[in-house]
Amino acid sequence: MEWIQRNPKKAVGLSALAVLVVVILVWGMSGSGKPSGEPTLGASLATPTTSPTHVLSALPTPSAVPTSSTDVLQALDAAGTSDTQAFGANGSSQGLTPHHVVISAQSDGPLMAVGWWIPFADGQRKGSDTSGSKTFSHTDRTYGDADLARILAYGGPNSKKTWCTITVDGKVTERQEAKGPYAEVFCQG
Repeated sequence: MEWIQRNPKKAVGLSALAVLVVVILVWGMSGSGKPSGEPTLGASLATPTTSPTHVLSALPTPSAVPTSSTDVLQALDAAGTSDTQAFGANGSSQGLTPHHVVISAQSDGPLMAVGWWIPFADGQRKGSDTSGSKTFSHTDRTYGDADLARILAYGGPNSKKTWCTITVDGKVTERQEAKGPYAEVFCQG
């Protein structure tokens, strides 16, 4: 007791150390040493199922070469929405900026198919070409500020290189290229 009176700071330090040792011992002995299998924070996790809960509406990449213009347009729709109402505008009547847009696709061999979509075009807004030519081009006036057109092109069996281009007001805004037979290219700009 006399030592505590002469060294009060040391006594407090030793008391704190003794309490810490007791806490560590109690805490260490209370657990089994294994983490619990249940999560302790957040909501419970869903149990995986053996079968899918929903069916994909479109594959991220085509599983086959298109055989009709309908196949090309379906692939174009799968790449994004084809509903012009989703943009919530109706061309120049909403004060959107007018643009001159050119969409084109080319290949060193015959193209199998080309599908295109210009949502706010003054003329035809979507179409396809399965003529087998080496080049395709469509020009129109459209309205908006971004993503004015889309084009999807499939090279044929004799194609070594297939590419697409979107030009807005004389400036190339998108260009993609793919190599090999049956190559697929998609441009949006």
